[in-house]
Amino acid sequence: ATTPLSAASVLDVVISEVAWSGTGAGSSDEWIELYNNTSSPIDLTGWTLVSTDGSPSITFSNKTIIANGYFLLERTSDTTISNISADLTYSGALNDGGEILQLKDASNILIDSANGDGGAWSAGTGSSGTPVRASMERKNLTQADADSNWVSNDGVARNGTDSSSNNINGPPKLANSGGYVPTPT
Repeated sequence: ATTPLSAASVLDVVISEVAWSGTGAGSSDEWIELYNNTSSPIDLTGWTLVSTDGSPSITFSNKTIIANGYFLLERTSDTTISNISADLTYSGALNDGGEILQLKDASNILIDSANGDGGAWSAGTGSSGTPVRASMERKNLTQADADSNWVSNDGVARNGTDSSSNNINGPPKLANSGGYVPTPT
């Protein structure tokens, strides 16, 4: 097995998907996905994923993200996406009005952000959107966080079911849907 890298550079690991409005089964069934842009596994021990409003505040311990792979964080329990195992469960709600998420390495260096301008979420839909409760997906995983680099799930590129066995409007652990323009909520 390849020894995981203990150091990373900006955008080596990115926040690739944010399901800030939950799933059809419940608004609190939120998830966040990370993606490793490198060809080596990266040791996330000591890394943090924190909202600037203080919740969620996640610290990684004894976790590694595989090379060119995804890392799935599910809120509260591993039932948010019933048929895909979480790599980590966390507590703390995402604010439906928007907040800044910051991913920092063990040296507290900012590696990536999501919604870095701090306004409303630039993509994703709520309970009245089309599709309903679509995740916010990063278009280009190698480009920095900007409102223009996020889209709502298209309702076609999907993976997984929620705790009520509904297909979720997001592709956790799969490639994002791309340049879809959502119907606003």
